[in-house]
Amino acid sequence: MRIVFVRHAEAVERTEGIPDEGRYLTPDGRFLFRKTAKTMRDEGLDPNLILTSPYLRAVQTADILAEKLSYVGSLLAMKELAPGFDRDALTQVILSYRPVKELVIVGHEPDLSTVISSLLSLPEGFLLEKGAALKLSVDPDNLDSQASFKWMAVGRKLITSEKKLVS
Repeated sequence: MRIVFVRHAEAVERTEGIPDEGRYLTPDGRFLFRKTAKTMRDEGLDPNLILTSPYLRAVQTADILAEKLSYVGSLLAMKELAPGFDRDALTQVILSYRPVKELVIVGHEPDLSTVISSLLSLPEGFLLEKGAALKLSVDPDNLDSQASFKWMAVGRKLITSEKKLVS
């Protein structure tokens, strides 16, 4: 199974008038994520399913990605992908959607970096930037085995070497 982890794009700052789950993307965040989504499309990303945190900024990021990819499936918002997402929640997602070949998960920090670091056995210090995406391959029959890094997209930049993730 191939999984693409996407950190939501830049959102407005927290204020008293906007609850955390209602924070929305900034114009810069939308603009820059469209570049990332184009890079992902150019790499041939063709997901069977896009799952997203129910928080507005993640849903908006997932929607931009779906538009750029001409994705016609459903965007499924899952409370399990809200802040607090961890490796156990990922295991449940993988088991629930086992037949899916290519899955996109849109979520938050520091959760995504922690899960990715665990899957790839990365040293401390890895951080998935706002609006970035990282693709890896996992064995759904052996979720304890190390995942295989494919690429990371940040805007128009594509990183294909796992060694460049933490530097």
